[in-house]
Amino acid sequence: MKNRRSFLILLAGMAVFLFNSPAFAADAWFVEDMNQQEAILEPGTTTYCNKDFLVENMSGDPAEVHVILGNGSNYSFDMLEPNSKKEYQLKGGYEQSGGWQETQNVHIDEARIVNSTAGNSKIKVHCK
Repeated sequence: MKNRRSFLILLAGMAVFLFNSPAFAADAWFVEDMNQQEAILEPGTTTYCNKDFLVENMSGDPAEVHVILGNGSNYSFDMLEPNSKKEYQLKGGYEQSGGWQETQNVHIDEARIVNSTAGNSKIKVHCK
């Protein structure tokens, strides 16, 4: 009985140690933090902004940007030409994809910006 209890305690201790190891730590959705109100997004990464913002394609290749307003019911997919910029506002009222025109009277706290490019294009997000 004593050996069994010791064995179970040893197993529990090993499980706690293993599950707290760096092998089980992962970046949550590859979220890039803002640095001086700017974030550079590699393909497949995302960031958040709670103000109006500007998205800039930093490369010589087209970049695909996915912008999600608020809870996700209002969104847009945009292609940015090489070295181009595009401004977004949290107030909504856009006549673009995702029905943003229906958000004119909706309060939106933040936007999620995703670099959904299949290639190598980096984008810079300026949170104003």
